[in-house]
Amino acid sequence: MNMNKGLLFLVLLSLCFSAFSQEIEKAQSNGRNEIKLNLLMTLFSFPDINYERIMSNSIGLGLSAAFPLEKNDTEYRIMPYCRLYFGESWIKSFFIEANVAVLGCREYYNYSSYNQSYKTRTVSDIGLGLAFGYKYVNRNGYIGELFLGLGRTLEDRYYPRCGISVGKQF
Repeated sequence: MNMNKGLLFLVLLSLCFSAFSQEIEKAQSNGRNEIKLNLLMTLFSFPDINYERIMSNSIGLGLSAAFPLEKNDTEYRIMPYCRLYFGESWIKSFFIEANVAVLGCREYYNYSSYNQSYKTRTVSDIGLGLAFGYKYVNRNGYIGELFLGLGRTLEDRYYPRCGISVGKQF
């Protein structure tokens, strides 16, 4: 009889701890949607806004959009990406990111050989890239990220994938 009471006490105690740990995870998880601003690229006059949807504890799908504030050879960059998180969850974890970039690039061409005049046109280019980084989400849903990577397009252009991002979950 005493053994049954002890076993019942251990089962109830483990259920309480299980419920308590789920409350902590729920408190840290303010939502599965995130919006972030890449501060590093913004300092270089190329703001990068990111949206990410957390699909599970180890996978996130996102979309990045960037555009120059000053006249630049790159007109825009739209980049869907997939992240694999390595850790207990995506709340505080290292990640590896694979991305596909669609770039609008300014191309110069000579339209008059007589006076060496040049015109520009915008051409689209597609590339693949890889990045790695670290993400932290606090209890209030504020996000901090550090990441570094590189991509290459079909036309042999390289694009950086690096940043210091801040954002919010919702």
